[in-house]
Amino acid sequence: MDTSGPDLWSHITSMEALQEAWARVAMNEGGPGGDGISLEEFRRDLFGNLTQLRADLLAGSWRPLPHRKVAIPKKKPGYRVLTIPSIRDRVLHTAIAQALTPVLEPMFEDGSFAYRPGRGVQDAVRRIEHWRNRGYSIVIEADIVSYFDNVDVELLESKLKTVLDPLPGGAPVHALISAILAAGAAALATPGRGIVQGSPLSPLLANLHLDALDEEIEGEGVKIVRFADDFVILCKSEKRAEKVLQRCIAVLAEHNLRLHEDGTRIVNFDRGFDFIGYLFLRTLALQDKNPVVPDKPAKPLKSEVTDDGIIKLEERDARFDTIGRVLYLVDADHQLSVRNRAFSVKRNDGAELIAIPHGKVGRIEISKNVAFDHAAIDLALDAGIELAFFDGFGQTRGLVAGPSPRRAGLHLAQARAILDPTFAAALAAKLVDARIRNQRTQLMRLSRSRPSTAVDDALSAMLRQLRRVPHESTVSALRGHEGAATAAYWPALGATLENRLEGGFQRQRPASDPVNAAINYLTGILERDIRAAIQAASLHPGFACLHGTRDRHDGLVFDLMEPFRAPLTEGLAVYLFNARRLRPEMFSDRNDEGLLMNADARKALIVGYEAAVEKRINRTDGKGKLAWRPMMRLQAASLASAVLQANADLFIPYLMEA
Repeated sequence: MDTSGPDLWSHITSMEALQEAWARVAMNEGGPGGDGISLEEFRRDLFGNLTQLRADLLAGSWRPLPHRKVAIPKKKPGYRVLTIPSIRDRVLHTAIAQALTPVLEPMFEDGSFAYRPGRGVQDAVRRIEHWRNRGYSIVIEADIVSYFDNVDVELLESKLKTVLDPLPGGAPVHALISAILAAGAAALATPGRGIVQGSPLSPLLANLHLDALDEEIEGEGVKIVRFADDFVILCKSEKRAEKVLQRCIAVLAEHNLRLHEDGTRIVNFDRGFDFIGYLFLRTLALQDKNPVVPDKPAKPLKSEVTDDGIIKLEERDARFDTIGRVLYLVDADHQLSVRNRAFSVKRNDGAELIAIPHGKVGRIEISKNVAFDHAAIDLALDAGIELAFFDGFGQTRGLVAGPSPRRAGLHLAQARAILDPTFAAALAAKLVDARIRNQRTQLMRLSRSRPSTAVDDALSAMLRQLRRVPHESTVSALRGHEGAATAAYWPALGATLENRLEGGFQRQRPASDPVNAAINYLTGILERDIRAAIQAASLHPGFACLHGTRDRHDGLVFDLMEPFRAPLTEGLAVYLFNARRLRPEMFSDRNDEGLLMNADARKALIVGYEAAVEKRINRTDGKGKLAWRPMMRLQAASLASAVLQANADLFIPYLMEA
């Protein structure tokens, strides 16, 4: 920076700098901060607002306004909480970032690509390809645990002091940033730790804080490519990679940071790895069609929630799914209440974690030992929102819902369909066909990188059963083919696990091993989703063809689950273990009901399931794409049409794409 011109403080507090910063804030079209002032409201008296901001800064009377918490999808499964400053403060943060960028930019290493002028995803991809072609074939894929939330503010301020204080006007700028950091840490409720992710200044500070990692690792004779808090390190040998990984852990520990066990591993290009929205596989770099990368600040955000023990997830694009948003409460230290016609989640000490308007919730899932009050039940009933209570194994304990649909004509049509052996067999054949096909597709997907004779043999055995399905005319015969196919399927599914179970894998209820426990938990969530789809279609849950119709048994729920079990319970469980998001140590000795799991396992299962169902898949009617929950409702609706019109061909179960 040219120190012969205006000093840093004078530059940042100039009306020109604040006006330019406002233009950038307005262009990003973000929402309000904690003060509730929107862009449009700020714009109505723009000159007055900027003049007052400048006067407050010059008089030393500026104080941060409240923040607002929102959540956006991460590029990995789950959501990232952003703590958003007010419009006024975002203008100030942007002015500071604009002034500091030319000061800090020359300090940063070549391996850093996010939030830097003239650099982006494509540059990072080209750097990876460049070093891959020069023999750096071993890759450390790293993931820092909640980086922004764990930045040591004291260490960051020490770096800022070293850089800023010698510069003209640098000391008051440093003091201003210190106040901003303190307000952010207070908003995060972590004094001395964390920088808010919704501030335009945070990306620049994040790069400064991690610059030491770039410097030290690059000096180890390997190549680092970092994009914000995600990075890969390219090495020429596994032995070298193991040493560098330990050095990386040590460097981060010096900054009070650590790597996530689930997201850190040593791989190679033959096996492939995901990074910044690309799959790097052998000599290819394949772009994800829907990457989420931090190239620019977030636009207005949809989800208003997430915290430890509270997982609120919704579709990335409401055009494809305006239903089925689920609020999970899994932490015994939380309780559900109501504030101003919104669901309020509080800690036991009374501190509110989040308040969600009832119109944004489709279902509330409450784990055992989570407290709730009558006001929450009343609001749920008034708004037609189902409360589902589940145990530590993911199984449904009970439901609280409003009156069920009273479509007697549809229920009579269901009864006629089930009582007609030919019609019932036609429906059952479609379900068995879909179940076996999806099992086979799932096995093929899981075994692509791990060819297995056991899987090949199972696929052949299942194909033989599949070919016999169209020729059967009774439900009992169809059940026999499904049973034979499934008997071949389970051991083959176990063969796709990277860490095989001793004695092979067999399906069990209650579970005696972690994989079965995970499948059981995911099955409980799927069951509640299918039940919601059946209710939306006004079908009777007890009238079933494949699983039978009897008192106190919702056979139709299990019928319509069949096409979705392979991708959303069985295959997903294997994936989570292979990706190390689930690990055996998360499970403990079983009791009479099954193998116990800890809070991390339950959260991994819920987040994994929600990340899976938010993806869009091809509709069964060929009319575009839908997310998984709407697909379940589409399948249920097709069954309702089939029984009403006495035409089994109208029922279209979901089929996975190979």
